[in-house]
Amino acid sequence: MRYAELQVTTHFSFLRGASSAEELFATAAALGIDALGVVDRNSLAGIVRAWEAAKTTGVRLVVGCHLDLTDGMSLLVYPTDRLAYSRLTRLLTLGKSRGGKAKCVLDLADVEAYSEGLIAILIPDEADDVYAGQLRKVAAVFGDRAYVSLCLRRRPNDRLRLHDLSNLAQRHKVKTVVTNDVLFHEPG
Repeated sequence: MRYAELQVTTHFSFLRGASSAEELFATAAALGIDALGVVDRNSLAGIVRAWEAAKTTGVRLVVGCHLDLTDGMSLLVYPTDRLAYSRLTRLLTLGKSRGGKAKCVLDLADVEAYSEGLIAILIPDEADDVYAGQLRKVAAVFGDRAYVSLCLRRRPNDRLRLHDLSNLAQRHKVKTVVTNDVLFHEPG
């Protein structure tokens, strides 16, 4: 069975990711994982090392970024071509110019302005009214390039939460993908 993990954070996401791209890709290769989507927080800083690790291991790199927006929404975005990658870098530059040192200040309107050629995965926390509103907005901006992440949080009622998230996404005609929010290459 083929598998790609689309939500992998490297140690370039300070205080979040714990492993290097080299460690993550080596582990993925050992496990037979076909591809890793590297999505550091509001940054593409880990992409060069991820590309080198992908080349070394044969595990495909899916370039992406984890955007934390000012309204509390979190999106994983993936450029589909070089022009979309260029737009993503300009979007991040805009956010960094507003945020000062180590911050990125973006809202959904900013993302929309640079959204051509980007695939977006909404990362919801709960299946509530906030999520429903975010889902509508993301679907309006990205259309058939919008997805919802279903990720275990290891909390009580996780199955019910995932069921509710999936049902709400289905009602809004948004596809779902399963992610694992990978933060390290092996348990510590």
